[in-house]
Amino acid sequence: MSTPDHVGSTPNLEVVDRFFQRLMELRPVEATYHGLHQHDHRLPDGTLAGARELQELLQEFERELAGCSNGLDLDLARYFVGLTRFRLEDMHLSARMPEAPDQIGTGIFLLFARDFAPLELRLEAITSRLEAVPAYLAASRQQLNEPVKLWCEVAAVSARELPALYSTVVTAARDLPLASRLERAAAGASEATEDFARWLETEVMPGAADDWALGEERFARLLELRELPDTADAILVLGRSYLAEIRAEREELLSSCWPARSLEQVNTLIRAQRPESFDAALAEYRDVIARSRDFVARRGLVTLPSGEALRVEATPGFLRPVIPFAAYEPPARFDRLQLGIYIVTPQDGDLGEHNNAAILNTSVHEGYPGHHLQFACANQHPSVARLLSADCAHELVEGWAHYCEQLMYEQGFTTSPEVRFVQLNDLVWRACRIIIDVELSSGRMSFDQAVDLLVSEAAMARPAAVAEVRRYTFTPGYQLSYLYGKHLLLQLRQRRQRTEGSAFELGRFHDTLLYAGALPAATWDTLF
Repeated sequence: MSTPDHVGSTPNLEVVDRFFQRLMELRPVEATYHGLHQHDHRLPDGTLAGARELQELLQEFERELAGCSNGLDLDLARYFVGLTRFRLEDMHLSARMPEAPDQIGTGIFLLFARDFAPLELRLEAITSRLEAVPAYLAASRQQLNEPVKLWCEVAAVSARELPALYSTVVTAARDLPLASRLERAAAGASEATEDFARWLETEVMPGAADDWALGEERFARLLELRELPDTADAILVLGRSYLAEIRAEREELLSSCWPARSLEQVNTLIRAQRPESFDAALAEYRDVIARSRDFVARRGLVTLPSGEALRVEATPGFLRPVIPFAAYEPPARFDRLQLGIYIVTPQDGDLGEHNNAAILNTSVHEGYPGHHLQFACANQHPSVARLLSADCAHELVEGWAHYCEQLMYEQGFTTSPEVRFVQLNDLVWRACRIIIDVELSSGRMSFDQAVDLLVSEAAMARPAAVAEVRRYTFTPGYQLSYLYGKHLLLQLRQRRQRTEGSAFELGRFHDTLLYAGALPAATWDTLF
């Protein structure tokens, strides 16, 4: 059984340790995510009492922190508490959005996909979680007292996909002694899950609210709690400025490399340059991951930590409604093997999104030197407070991965005009994300207007754009972190280059940033 490193030699930091241990008891799926496996057999307490217990724990922790001295780790703990309380008390997410399908799916997927223990032991934990599903789903109905229709639709779709995940687990255990127990547990969980989806569709959604926007005042408060250096309106201006610049660069690329073709024609041409099947696409993703890892190591762009690995898999069905293209599951902080999982979503009858240039650029973003390397480096730091802050420091997590697309282009790994076209399209998409995030979260833009913007500006297929905007509605402030975070990282790099002059080393700059943990932008300058 893994346990966290003791980060504190002082009573102040022991406060953080105690809080973290209790938080993991209340959030057993999150404990599994971090590699604390003593809670692998459990699901959360879905009742209102469970929600109140979490809120009371956060309030008590905040009071204890008020009596502690200052210091980076303690400040990060305060940062985490402020943002977590905002999500619970101001956004009311647990009361407005059914979290149970995602908790169940993630709790089972992590145990099934990560090789931290023999399969039979992991299947035993999965069986216990499946046995807990009916009671958990029944209890979780208590918390949903301010349901939002759109979010209930998303949860219902995810719930409908869960029985397929249960069946996959049952198949894997067919020849093991616990097979019959697991099969019964999966059957009971499937029935309860389908009943939960029907309940959402027939009883909750007809009377659910249509209003999901955070509103201008609360969105401004969210950015203030994140300690970002710019206001929402300033970030919006930046997004619009980037959009205009990127459009111009894309037009220049089109005129020089494809002078007789329109934007739509070039997009169609590049989308047609793709693997013949989804299996072939997965093989290409794996090849690019291997090549990019070798490139980063040879160029000394980041020091690779020992014991890390990255696996590419198809996106599980329960996640496909909210992950239209690809995503990444980081390695568990306390697992010995730092295994990341890179998931890729099949497209219905169309592999255009998985074209050759997109596979290369997305893999740089998700793998090396992007998300996977950033998390594998951050996990080397023993601080629990920094582990908590990683859940809030989106400008580093997403900004770094987006920055890596430009970095690998600068360094010569991605040089073809097709890849640059895809990068510029993705930059347009990220600029649109800034605009949509600010306007949608503030309540100044409708859902359909956001979809139209992605379709018209980012050349995104409408079904994919709809799936994107669904996620945007319940993750305010997250979408802007990609391009805005990259913007802040480039500013930091320029400051270090000016300060250090000829002594500046790109690899050392990256190592200093990544091995300090996933920290909010307000702390970056203090690392150097």
